[in-house]
Amino acid sequence: MNEVEAKFRVDCGSLEGLRAKLETLGFKYKGLFEEVDSYYSHPCRDFMSSDEALRVRISGNVVTLTYKGPRVSSRFKERLEVSVRVEGDIIGLLEHLGFKHALSVRKLREYFEGEGATVAIDRVEGLGCFIEVEAREADVGVIDRVAMSLGVQGSRVDETYVELLLKSSSSPPSF
Repeated sequence: MNEVEAKFRVDCGSLEGLRAKLETLGFKYKGLFEEVDSYYSHPCRDFMSSDEALRVRISGNVVTLTYKGPRVSSRFKERLEVSVRVEGDIIGLLEHLGFKHALSVRKLREYFEGEGATVAIDRVEGLGCFIEVEAREADVGVIDRVAMSLGVQGSRVDETYVELLLKSSSSPPSF
């Protein structure tokens, strides 16, 4: 399934107002989750140069393994995303297969759903606060509508959290 999303940097002091706007737009609050996203380098190819990613997300007791394909030409960030819930020692399995831990992204994420979109309010350790708007199905126009309604359309960030963390790090890991 292709993921189509846009990320916007926001002032952390504006989060309460953004939550209120989402509520008035009819979005339903789905909860607050602490998520740790661990990214792994491939033993035989460079994910950074191929614009791919392999992620293990731990959110509470739920562990998800996700492959993200290269971004395709699109107005928004669009890429193939394949996710599976896993049990057992997925990290040990990856390491036995030659994958190496490269970087972790820690965040508190609030999910909201409505208007054909999922909106996440993220507080990302080391980076600050962001809003992600992900279109469900084929209606990418919802991203523009939600961003405009929230007043964040001018603060779009095209980099992933990994890319932003690597930019801010003095000694980036290799992928």
